[in-house]
Formats: sequence, structure tokens, C-alpha cells
Amino acid sequence: MHHHRSAIFLDRDGTLIEDAGVLCKPEDIRLFPDTVDALRQLQKNYLLFVVTNQPGIANGLVTASQVAEINKSLDGILSHEGVHVIHWYVCPHDRKDLCQCIKPNPAFLLQAATDYELDLRQSFVIGDHPHDVLTGEAAGAFGLYLLTGHGPKHLDELPQDKLIFHTLGDAAGWILKHPNAGRDITCDIQLGAQAICRGGLVAFPTETVYGLGADVFNTAAVARIFEVKKRPLHNPLIVHVSEQRQVKPLVTHISKTAQKLMERFWPGPLTLVLPKADLVPDIVTAGNSTVAVRMPANKWARELITLSQTPVAAPSANAFGRTSPTTARHVEDQLHGGYDVLIDGGACRVGIESTVLSLAGGMPLLLRPGGVSQEEIVEITKAIEIFHPQNKIGKRFESPGMMLSHYAPSTPLRLVDDVKPYANRSDVGVILFQNSTICFESPAFVLSPGGDLREAAANLYQVMRKLDAMGLSLIVAQRAPDNGLGAAINDRLNKAAVKSPPNCQNRA
Repeated sequence: MHHHRSAIFLDRDGTLIEDAGVLCKPEDIRLFPDTVDALRQLQKNYLLFVVTNQPGIANGLVTASQVAEINKSLDGILSHEGVHVIHWYVCPHDRKDLCQCIKPNPAFLLQAATDYELDLRQSFVIGDHPHDVLTGEAAGAFGLYLLTGHGPKHLDELPQDKLIFHTLGDAAGWILKHPNAGRDITCDIQLGAQAICRGGLVAFPTETVYGLGADVFNTAAVARIFEVKKRPLHNPLIVHVSEQRQVKPLVTHISKTAQKLMERFWPGPLTLVLPKADLVPDIVTAGNSTVAVRMPANKWARELITLSQTPVAAPSANAFGRTSPTTARHVEDQLHGGYDVLIDGGACRVGIESTVLSLAGGMPLLLRPGGVSQEEIVEITKAIEIFHPQNKIGKRFESPGMMLSHYAPSTPLRLVDDVKPYANRSDVGVILFQNSTICFESPAFVLSPGGDLREAAANLYQVMRKLDAMGLSLIVAQRAPDNGLGAAINDRLNKAAVKSPPNCQNRA
């Protein structure tokens, strides 16, 4: 009996190399920085294949021989680096040709399974288009989605239960730790639920940022969250639910406006502040008469809550006041094991915290901009008031994220309209909202080359962390447009830029 082998099927453009549109010349090949290292790691346990759609051939934009020459050249580059790709599969057709080999049809995967005796159930597909993930699904393999190439552009087309990663290297690391893919995540979620039931802490993914969760009704477990994060007790936690029916015991009243907002935006990145029921411990709400509640869109988060059989109180899984975590690695780097279970669900889709809206008074009050825009909320509420942190009196807060200083890297950060004056400073890192013609002496990262607010939000904390690790004297960030998600991006950068006095309590 033959031992069937496992494989990794990789897209080409936007996954292994930068997507240059229709690539015609080998000299235009640009590998991503971590491509070689990621493939070296993967080939220790997996056979490597490339599966690429090249509709430019059918449309007369490039010839089949040119594509073959590019693949041969790329194969040579990888071989020189010790990476061996077993086979390069190319679909030369346009989608309207209705062929069987264009992704998401799994024909090439099935052919490879026959030719190379592969076990597709133990194999993976990696790419920057939903069709890559769906190809894997159709063949019984597990698909991973990258935010490189066209990944950000097509993210809305990807079902919520699919895993996303910032880079090929991140995806490779996840595969090596989760060889059984979905079964490994399910096991981690079960372990997480068991930990919550016995009073433990679990770091888990949501669509916004990673959370550090405990049973909302277990005051000792909730107190440990504050201890691990070094979080002041006057800053309340958000309570996460997996079903709307879990909200009712937590509150005294659900208004018609609250119900409409839940129906429109849940599950999703909107937190509602509602009148609190006595059942909710005061430590969760910082002694307020209100409680902040949301239902995350992330499938794994909701499964964790459901299996735990209790709402889960959870702030972001980072050291208090610091940059929020959007990957499991970020959690490990900041909390150093101060949790019982860490569920690695890849990168967070939205990448910034939820919008917080208080419905505890008369007019709906926007306490924190986030993943749902003010404009979207006003479509339901018709009117809205905006909270300004500088007008806050007293220490008690109705929700997280209301402090003037928050989300900060260790390196000082400055939010500016014009980054040009810093172009010649080699000690200053730069965060650009979109592509710029300015040449910088120091590291400069672009949140969204095309100026897309969703892409910029998803990349914000990742970029802040990269620059923070470079030993720079200053980070300057270019202000984003102040509409839609841009308001939330600027809010986070503004709060990260506020410098607190030494030993200030809100900069743990």
C-alpha cells in the first residue's frame, strides 16, 4: 500500500511574486521578501506545486511561450535558492471559455493527486484570490488567503470562515503548526472553551483584533484579565456573544434602535452600550450602570463562545495602551503566555477595533469610531452625537478606547498631514496612507497603494509593529481621509501619538 504525500498548491502572481498585471518578461519578476524562506520551510514536509490562471494568453496579451519562459525563469530562481517546485500548472483560458482547468475548478489538483499520489485532505492551497481558496475546498484541500497581490481588493468576496494572512511567510508558519488544518483549529477551540469553563483566559481571533477572554460571570477570571494586561480597573470590558438571545440576560432593556442596529450590523464590528442588568459583575463594567456588548463576525470566535456556554468578556489581547494585536504572533510577543490557550486564526480582517455606540441615553452617542463607519450608523439612527475624549470629566469610562492615549508603539509617533519634511531623516520611519512619489531615506510603509480605506485599516497595526521593531527615534504617520474607516484610522493614530507623563497609569 502506497503512502500518500501531502502538498502545497501555490498561486503565482500576487502570492509568490508581485502582481504586475500581465507579466511578459522574466526580468520583471519580483519575488516577495519572504517567498524563498517560506517555501524552504514548507518543502520540508510538503511537495510544492504552482497552479496559475493566465487568461492573458486567451486574450492575446501574452503568448503561451512567454508564460512558459517566465515560469522557467522563476523556477530557476527558486531552484538556485534550494526550493524545488514539482510541477507548474497553467490554465491558458479566459473564464468565458468555460474550461475545466481554470480556478476555482480543481482539475489540476486532482491531476496532481493522481500523478504524484497525493492526499489532498492533508494538503493546502495558498493564494490571493477567493478562487484559490475555493479550488482547495472543491478538491478536499484547505485554502489559505493572502493579503498580498489582489488579496485586499477581493477580501469582501471571501466567506467569513476562511483564514487570511498578511504574507506567505505567515501562512507557511500557520500550516507547519496546524498540519490537520480545520481539525486542529476545532481542537484549539474546544481546549479554549474548556479553559473558559474552568476560569481560565483564552486569546482568540475576531475580525477586529485578537481578544483576551474569560467567562463574564467569573469575577476572579475577569480580574486576571486586568492583571495580565496591566489594565486599570476603571476601563470596562466588552462582552462578546455568539447569539442575540445571549444579550437579553445582560441588559435591562433593548430599544427598537438597538434591535435595528443588531439586525443590520451583527455579527460584525459594532459594540452597543446598553443599560446593564444586575447579573453582570461590576468589574466587567467598571462600576457603570451600562454594559458594552457585541457579536463578532469571526466564525471561530462565535464557536468558542457557544462551546463555552457563556458570554465572554474580552479586551484586546495586548499590554494595556499598546498597539493592538492582529495576529497570534502579536499576542505571544506582548502577553508572553499570560493566557491558558491561544487560538491562532490567522490575521484579523478588519484590523482595527469595533465601533462603540452608546444607546444608554437619549441621542445615540459614538464613543469610539471603528469597523462600522459613522455614515453607516446614521443610516439607521438618523442622528448621532460624537464623544470627544478631551471633554471627559472623571476617570470612569463607558467603553474601551475612550482614553486620550492608547494603541501606542514604544517608539514615539507623530500624526502629520505632510510627510515630506521627514524624507531625509534616516532615523524616522514613515507610514503612508497611499503610494507617494517621495523618496525616503528611512523605512516607509504604505497602508494601501491605491488609497483603499479597508486595506489601510487591515494593515495599520501590522505596519506600526514593523516600524516599532526597527529601533527608530520617531514614527510619522500620514493622516488618512477623515471619512468612513478613515475616521477610525486617524482616531487610532491620534491616540497612539499622545504622549503621557512618565508612569502614567494609562500607558502600561
